[in-house]
Parts: sequence; structure tokens; C-alpha cells
Amino acid sequence: MTTTIEVGMLGLGTVGSGVVERLTQAARKIEQTQGIRLHLAAVAVNHLNAPRAVKLPIGTRLTDSLTNVVCDQRIQLIIEVMGTVATAKSAIKAALNQGKSVVTANKDLIATAGAELTALAQRQHCDLFYEASVAGGIPILRTLTDSYATDNIQSVDGIINGTANYILSAMTAGQTYEDALAAAQAAGYAEADPTNDVGGIDAAYKLMILSRFAFGQGLTFQQVAPVGITGLSATICQTVAQHGWQIKLLAQAYQHNQQLYCRVAPVAVAQTQPLSEIVGVQNAIAVQSDAIGASLYTGPGAGSTATANSVLNDVIVAAQHLVNGQSAVNTALPVNQGAVTNLADLPQDYLVVGAKAVSAVQVYANEVDFSLQTLAPDCLRLNALTARQRQQVARQVQVTLVPIAGTVRWPATTKNAITTPVHVAI
Repeated sequence: MTTTIEVGMLGLGTVGSGVVERLTQAARKIEQTQGIRLHLAAVAVNHLNAPRAVKLPIGTRLTDSLTNVVCDQRIQLIIEVMGTVATAKSAIKAALNQGKSVVTANKDLIATAGAELTALAQRQHCDLFYEASVAGGIPILRTLTDSYATDNIQSVDGIINGTANYILSAMTAGQTYEDALAAAQAAGYAEADPTNDVGGIDAAYKLMILSRFAFGQGLTFQQVAPVGITGLSATICQTVAQHGWQIKLLAQAYQHNQQLYCRVAPVAVAQTQPLSEIVGVQNAIAVQSDAIGASLYTGPGAGSTATANSVLNDVIVAAQHLVNGQSAVNTALPVNQGAVTNLADLPQDYLVVGAKAVSAVQVYANEVDFSLQTLAPDCLRLNALTARQRQQVARQVQVTLVPIAGTVRWPATTKNAITTPVHVAI
């Protein structure tokens, strides 16, 4: 027996068009394997007469009113792929308050208001799924929820912005930053305003979401303090590669001694590490855990097809829950409120590139207490540089310092000062 679920969608841009295409192509398979018919009842858009990249199914109503979709009593499930924050949040809250399940790809919204919306979904006994908000086609949130349910995750390192990775790969191959960015824009990988991608903002939002699933703790944008790739050059990328590393914009979160550490920044990854081999717009997330050990999840991080596939997988799960009377099974509310420290605040090794930069740092090293290793006339390795020393070098010599992955010196474990039993009268 096939059950029909009425679906409404907000937005018909790149991702929305991909959802319509995938839904049309996979409709028969979904019915045969899941026993569910997903009927796209209505789609809300900004401009009714704008040209469309996709043809809507017969019977799908096109409207320029979000309210007409969200408040349609026949619609049971809402797909939000229009972007924005305030407008999307208002629409999702309205849908949840009416008992409708919601699937969204909106990373900005989920990163900043995910806990609030998840709590609302749980109160209303609705599903709120957002697999597509992180790493496009990689089902990382569901993997962290299901495959690591009984495991203890120690660290997450991710290349989760395809645009930045494409530009870094192109610069390592010899292109200038400007040419690499222009090529990314021409290929449709970068927006006309690429600030969120090249500034690390997009990766920071995704890391904020990942942290909830990996560690049960949310991060703030200020705690992540993203550093982008605009301070890098082809010379830096190529020189670092010549000496055994690849520069990657990494989103990192580590749990160490009951404390969470995080960062989004360009990091030199040893060429012996799998993450160094991720090129172009591909995404990858490396997870280290007690039981499973080291795992690497890779796949396309952008594009309408990959993202739409993640959206539809969430839609199918939500539809199954509607049929079976289940809800709010796969939501992540922060449960931990421990201290958070940025990885840049810990001692670690850094690379300095460029003959003039190397010379200047060598002179300055005589005045400041840190050790260095000359790898070549145009490349230095600064060992165990503290945050204060890093700031001094960057300020006095004005060089770009690239942290080396895996070189962080962790704080010593603090032992409890109380060594003998204390008896308290109650």
C-alpha cells in the first residue's frame, strides 16, 4: 500500500531545482522501496514569472506567498531551500507550530538558531532535519548520529567548503588567488560576493553544526573565530607543497581533557595524511574516535544534485515518521556546556614562507625566545610558538604564519587539588 505525503517547498533556486529534478527521477523508486508517494503540492518563489531551470510536476502550484504554502492545511511536510535567515526562520517556526515536519539546507540559520528550532520541533513532536546544511552530499550528520551512537569522538577535521578548497588547489598548481577565484566563479563554485567562502564564514557555520552532533556541544561564531584564505598566495601554497604539506582550509574541533577546542583556518596538512589529497570542490571529514578509530568521509560538497539528494533523503525519513507516527528522532540539542578554547591559543608549530619573510623572522628570533628550523632559504618552521609569540611575530615582522596540523601542544592535565577525603556534615 502506498501512502501519499503532501509536500510544500520554499524556494526554487539551484538547490530547489535540484530537489524537483531528483524527486521526479526517483519518484517510482521511492514508491517501490518506501511505499510513499511524495506529492509536491506547492512551491513558493519570489517572482512568479522568472525563468525556471526546471519544469514543475503536473499539479504543483506555484505561488509567491510563503504563507500560502506554510499554512496550507493539506501540506504535511515543508522543504526550505530559499536561503536567508530571518525570513526562513519565521517560515520554519510557523510550519513547526502547525505540526508540520521541516527539512532545510540552511546552514546559516541552523548554525545560529538550530538549538531554538530543534527545541520547538521537539515540543511540537515534529521532525526538523538538515543533513544538507553540512558537506553537501556527505551524510555526515546521520553518520555521527547513528554510527557513533555508542562511540566517543575525539576529533573532527573537515574540508567543508568546496570553493576555498578549489582556490587553494588552483594556487598550489600555480594560479594567482585572483585567477583562481575568477575560475571558481566562472565554474559556478563561487558567488559574485565570495566573502563567506574565502573568509571561512561558511566553514565556521558548518563546524558549529558538526560540533552538536560530534560532541553534544554548540559553538559560537566568536569561539570559532574563522580565518580565511585571502592572506595566502600561490607562492606560499607552492612552497609549502614543495616541503611536504598541502594548505587546506580546515574546520577543526577536538575534545581533550573534558574541554573542547576549535578552529577554522588555513592549516598545513602533511602530504602523508589523506586530507591533503582532497582537491577541487570535494569535501572530506576525518573523524577520530575511541571505538572506530580513524575514519574519512568524502564526497561532493556543493552542487544542486548532491545537495538535493541529501534533502530528499531527509524528506523520506520525515515522511516515514509521518506514516508511522514517529517524530523528533534525529535532532541534536546541545547537552554539554563545557569550556571552549580556540586552537590558535595553544602552542604549536608554524611555517613561514618567502625569502624576505624568512630573513626578517630569523633576525627577530634573536630577540624573542622561540626556536626555529630552516627548511630552505625561503621556508622556516617555528617550533612550539605560543599565542603571544605568534602575535608578536605577526605584528613585528608582518608575515603570514601557517599552523602545521598535528603539532598542537596540549595543556597539562590539571589534577584535583583535594587529595584527602573531606567530611562534610549535612
